Parts: sequence; structure tokens; C-alpha cells
Amino acid sequence: MPSPVGHALAGLAAGWLIAPPGSRREWLVSGSVFAVAATAADLDLLARVHRGPTHSLAAALGAGGVAWTVCAMRDARARRGRAGRRNGPLAARLAVAVTAAYATHTLLDWFGVDSSAPFGIMALWPVTDDYYESSQHVFLAVSRRYWLPDFWTFNLRALLRELAILGPIAALVVWFRARRGLTS
Repeated sequence: MPSPVGHALAGLAAGWLIAPPGSRREWLVSGSVFAVAATAADLDLLARVHRGPTHSLAAALGAGGVAWTVCAMRDARARRGRAGRRNGPLAARLAVAVTAAYATHTLLDWFGVDSSAPFGIMALWPVTDDYYESSQHVFLAVSRRYWLPDFWTFNLRALLRELAILGPIAALVVWFRARRGLTS
């Protein structure tokens, strides 16, 4: 399974592809939102139920619903205070972008090597409790066994592979969106 860095890069690329930021501040704010959305599925590590329902496409839809709700509340507050304009289409685009950023976690973990049972992720929960794993492993497993002698070298190799695969994709999205922003 990929590292948080790999998940964040994929989330940034997906989010910015759908909801391109305008100003430098928007790049920072939306980038933070998309990176958090893309890594949020791993919060289940705290409950020791990793790769369960938080790694599903339903959870991605839930994250998009939260984004939609937050935007709707912000719009309602702006209407009451008349401080700002309504952003209905922008809110919908942001909700879809957050959903896509979160869903990249499911996709990357599906393509990742899983080194502990149950193998795979519950990608289609709540429809089924089955675990799914791709037969094509693109991403290496990231070890959390810090006491092992090869912990750092193993994780560094996994991280470099993620950066080699996802870095150019994220850079291409940033370049494309920055270029489109200059010509719009």
C-alpha cells in the first residue's frame, strides 16, 4: 500500500484536475483539502481496522457529501451576512473534486502490494464485505515495523517508486492548470 506522500500526490492531481484553483491562496487551500481527503482513509489505522469501510468508494462519496455540506453552509452564511456571493456550481465542482481525491486512495491501495491479511481493501463496501486487490501490483507495501533493520531502505524504495509514478502525473496537472489559468 502506498505511503501518505503517494496518496497526497494522487489526491492533488485528481482534485486540481476537476476543480482548478485560481489564486495562489486557492492553490494552497485546495491543495490542503485534497491532500487531506486523499489520506483520510488511513485514519482507520487508529482504530486498528485498516483497509475496511474507510477504503471504499462509498466513503469517497461520503467525503464528497461532507464537502458539499460545508460549501452549502458557507453559502448560507454568506447569504445571511451578504458578505460574499453564492458559489453553487463551484460547490458542486469542489464536492466532486473531494470525492475524486478521496477515491484515489482506494485506487492506489487496490494497485498496491498488501503484506498482511486480510489482503486487499473493502472497495465496494457496503454492497459487499469482500476484499479486493489487483493482480497488477504497481505500488510497494510501506512498512510500519520501524524496529526492523531494513525499515528505512524498504520505505525509501517504496517512496521513490511512488514519486517516479505519481510525481510526473501531479506535475503535468499543475502545469496544465497553470497554463490554462494564464490563457483564460
